[in-house]
Amino acid sequence: MIRWRIACAAAIFLTAGAYANHFHNDFHFDDAHTVQNNVFVRSLRNLPLFFTNPATFSSLPANQSYRPLVTTTLALDYWLGGGLDPLAFHVTSFALFMLQCVLLLALYRRVMDRALPDQRNRWLALLAAACYALHPANAETVNYIIARSEILSTLGVVIALLLFAAGGAARRYGLYLIPAVLGILSKEPAAMFAPLLFLYVALFERELSLREMFRPRNLAAVLRLTWPAFLVCAGTVTVGMRLATTYSPGGTSRWQYLLTQPSVILHYVVSLFLPLQLSADTQWPLVVDPLDGRLVAGGAFVTAALALAWVTSRQKETRPIAFGVLWFFVALLPTSSIVPLAEPMNDHRMFFPFVGLVLAVVWAAGSVARRLPPRTQPLASGLAAAVLFAMAYGTWQRNIVWRTEESLWLDATIKSPDNGRGLMNYGVIQMNKGNLQVADDYFARALQFTPRYAYLQVNLGVLKAALGQPAEAERHFREAQRDDPNNPVSYTFFARWLKSVGRTEEARLFAERAVELSPADADARALVSDLTAIPPARMPSPAVPDTPEGWLTLSLAQCQARRFEDCIRSSEHALQLRPAYAEAFNNICAAENALRNWASAADACEHALEIAPDYALARHNLEFAKAKLAK
Repeated sequence: MIRWRIACAAAIFLTAGAYANHFHNDFHFDDAHTVQNNVFVRSLRNLPLFFTNPATFSSLPANQSYRPLVTTTLALDYWLGGGLDPLAFHVTSFALFMLQCVLLLALYRRVMDRALPDQRNRWLALLAAACYALHPANAETVNYIIARSEILSTLGVVIALLLFAAGGAARRYGLYLIPAVLGILSKEPAAMFAPLLFLYVALFERELSLREMFRPRNLAAVLRLTWPAFLVCAGTVTVGMRLATTYSPGGTSRWQYLLTQPSVILHYVVSLFLPLQLSADTQWPLVVDPLDGRLVAGGAFVTAALALAWVTSRQKETRPIAFGVLWFFVALLPTSSIVPLAEPMNDHRMFFPFVGLVLAVVWAAGSVARRLPPRTQPLASGLAAAVLFAMAYGTWQRNIVWRTEESLWLDATIKSPDNGRGLMNYGVIQMNKGNLQVADDYFARALQFTPRYAYLQVNLGVLKAALGQPAEAERHFREAQRDDPNNPVSYTFFARWLKSVGRTEEARLFAERAVELSPADADARALVSDLTAIPPARMPSPAVPDTPEGWLTLSLAQCQARRFEDCIRSSEHALQLRPAYAEAFNNICAAENALRNWASAADACEHALEIAPDYALARHNLEFAKAKLAK
């Protein structure tokens, strides 16, 4: 017993030591719009809103998913830390992670004892929990503050499964469903608790193989025990999806996304054993050809892994392998097949699936070790310790990469040199340091891979303004609005620039548009407040534009201010200076639509499409006008 307690304490201290250098790491990536620029996390008075309004989750409408429990913990961290102190946020994430790892020890032990009762199982369970705690891939989640959603959702699944397995009042009265619901309120993949519970009951309580569990009689018996989980999980997800009306997963072709996932799954499994290519933002190209070698290799691996689960489910003592492999695939379902996301692969998505994969690998290794001669046991123990220390070192090194924005994005550009977003983010860092030419080079490289990326156009606008090129700056800001017209960032930065050049009235209109799109945007709200505070007497009169771009910008601001007749007149001025100006015709079309002049709107949009046939916004406005005319 003393050795056991010492070993448990050693595992805790080793994990704490591996993460000791991460507590002061920066905010990164999506932390910007969910934490740093999210006005709602700055007051605990907003707690009720988190559960009724998904707009409180992010300052970007496309990212406003329904994750109220995450936002609640972020607001508490903001309060405890007295502001945007990364330390407070990292302490909470790490504490939740450690709690999950401790509970995994209990879950692993219970599953192992169900398969083959043995006192040595506690050592195998401890090894599995320590492997999970120390694995460098999980550092991608622990270091990434908004990825706390992964920790909370996985923690909810683990607690729910433990409560169900323990029986008693928690199982009898359905109390085990509470942590499952809380997990889903942190991130939707926690709904996979239901099928995981089904597998647990079938494999370990009903002692069925995969072949047996889907026979009608056995299936009905398992569902009698697990149907409440399916009902509650599906209901909770449905509510969240209906509330999150502005959320967009960002994916394109579902077919290509599905073709890509087998190779992604293979990458995840390789990363369990060789986590050498971890990256905050990996550029993973979609598979478009069914004969692509990546699909063939990935498909062969998935088939082999599922065959392994089928075979190992036949014997009671090998069922932890089957359960672990199936956990891996079930946990990946939401991100690998149900919803095509903007990025087909992301390393922090390994966090939930690795709970099962680690169980399968450690139990398989333990089964082999049991058959070794007694004299080799010290060698096996030494090898296990060496693996743990190697993983701890790898985690320490990943924490160093996550230390600053510069170190993180430099690592991403090295590992993914064709990743436009990574190149842009590293360029932004160089721009903020005053290295404008270096930033320009990185932005130019990024433009080759992501020419229609609104954030890149915004940053190009900021850079050109800093280089004293106002016409170029304005062009890029307008390109950003054209590429992503519902993104408040495109309007906030343009408004900030307009203010800096004295075009204050236009700046106010664009800033107000940003707040209209996202009430959570702290930067836009502060800008509106600043511009509104300027006394009217000091408010400079906007200069009369002398370029087609200037007239177009004014027309857009007028349209957003619902001054539609003025918008049409300004667009006509732009067309006098540039007759083949598709954007001006489109602005006339949008204004005429707003005025219910459907025929005039259709005529203007047709002119826009004659000039620019691929102009999606004009095509949409034209379809709207024609639909109204048809009525």
